[in-house]
Amino acid sequence: MAKRLFPFKGLLVLIAAYVLGGWALALSAGAEDRYTFLLYSNAMVKTTAMLLALFVGWRFLLLIRTRRPTSPTQALLEDLRACLFTREKLIQAIPLFIGFMVFMSAFTSLKALIPIVKPYAWDGAFTVWDQFVHFGTDPWLILQPVLGHAWITGFLNIVYNMWFPVMFAVLYWQLFDLRDKSLRSRFFWTFFVTWMVNGTVIAMLFPSMGPCFYQHVVSGANPYAEQMTYLRDLANAGYPVWAVSTQEMLWKSYQSNALVSGAGISAMPSVHVALVTLFALLACQYGRAAKLFFISFAVLIFLGSVHLGWHYAIDGYVGALVTIVVWWIVGWFTHEKE
Repeated sequence: MAKRLFPFKGLLVLIAAYVLGGWALALSAGAEDRYTFLLYSNAMVKTTAMLLALFVGWRFLLLIRTRRPTSPTQALLEDLRACLFTREKLIQAIPLFIGFMVFMSAFTSLKALIPIVKPYAWDGAFTVWDQFVHFGTDPWLILQPVLGHAWITGFLNIVYNMWFPVMFAVLYWQLFDLRDKSLRSRFFWTFFVTWMVNGTVIAMLFPSMGPCFYQHVVSGANPYAEQMTYLRDLANAGYPVWAVSTQEMLWKSYQSNALVSGAGISAMPSVHVALVTLFALLACQYGRAAKLFFISFAVLIFLGSVHLGWHYAIDGYVGALVTIVVWWIVGWFTHEKE
């Protein structure tokens, strides 16, 4: 039985097409000054250095505990050469690493271009749809009696902010894990296509800002005013509700047309939920502990996305559904055959 692999050369071609297509869109919109290829180069290098330091520290402690070598430094260097810095792993990892760095810069640039391509016009409709799906009630109101406590809100915000380090940790894990090349191929194709479809295609077709910015794009009564007051009060009281300051930063960046890391406003669909759904699907292939951790993480990210005012609940539903469909389609092409 053999497994078909989606070729990584094809994935690199897809990434290049996405990046160049985004650049062409920026040129056609007269916004080439808002498109950059290396926005995340600094952040990627720093994140890589931090994760490498953590990995080296973990391997060193593991060696000391299990092998107790006479020369710990020499043993560590040999271990790193064997488990990380092999020729095959570097050849497999480096092109995708560079591709991801350029891809993320293009993604953020395109996200910032959304209001230039199409105005934010879907927040009112998504609020109505959210209420319809949840039996006439705003989802945040359903969650508030359970989650609306200072320590729970603070905890959810801490978990929500862990999305970036967890995303990078999973990315690097798969970059260097060649034990199951078919699964690795399935992950990376789903990973990049999920970003593209959810974060660019659907986001541009249905541009929305999310509950935290509702009052800026929809006239009339704001159904999220009480929610945002609750969050601001906690933030002002010193609780770790960093969503409030981040949302203020995003709004200022939007008003000033500044292109910075994490810039751009887009609610539908939730890329946060989409990616943690992918991580949960991946973790199901790695045993019970990984499965339990990533499913729990996905649930908390979804709850945080609604409770902290970032997203309408349907943003998460759509993001998760698209990811599951992409994962299934890619899996169909990589299934075992005679």
